[in-house]
Amino acid sequence: MAYEPWKGAHRGSTGRRELEDLLVSFLVLVLLFSNFDPYAVPYSVVAVLTAFVFHELAHRWVARRYGYRAYYKRWDTGILLALLVGITTRLLTGTVWIFAALGAVQVYAPYAYDERETFGKIALAGPLVNIAVGAAALVTLRAVIPFTPLWWVVKTTATVNLWLAFFNLLPFPPLDGSKVVRWNAGVWAVSIGVSYLLFRLL
Repeated sequence: MAYEPWKGAHRGSTGRRELEDLLVSFLVLVLLFSNFDPYAVPYSVVAVLTAFVFHELAHRWVARRYGYRAYYKRWDTGILLALLVGITTRLLTGTVWIFAALGAVQVYAPYAYDERETFGKIALAGPLVNIAVGAAALVTLRAVIPFTPLWWVVKTTATVNLWLAFFNLLPFPPLDGSKVVRWNAGVWAVSIGVSYLLFRLL
């Protein structure tokens, strides 16, 4: 759920392949966040759309604003691990443990004016979208009738977005937080602090 700067030759994997990679990763995450419960799938669709797809598109958009080539590429090993861990933990514990490293936005960056700042801002874009969506969902949650279908959609959207924001901001490679803290520790501290604070409001 992060992005990877890549300074090698561009391999031309865009368009239809990127759409396929996004769709496969999206569907796997929907299964995982629904706890493999068919009744929870509709709630997970909205949550994963905003939390995963918007997150990856934010990385791509900022990278392209810098003039770089950028596209999402799925990680098949990560997808297999996610499904294996998810199904196994569902059978053994009744709750799915989520392995969320299913792919990343690949950024072809042959140049950078300030590598730390550029890559740090590209990395921060994804979690910031999650925080914004999560905060909006939290506000909306207070305005809808509790335990209705709409309430569950909004609650799931808030939960998934804020969880992914916090998780991706952890300062360990290859997560986004490792690139953000390398660029600006203050910005990283505020971002991860806000994501955790909002998550605690759920």
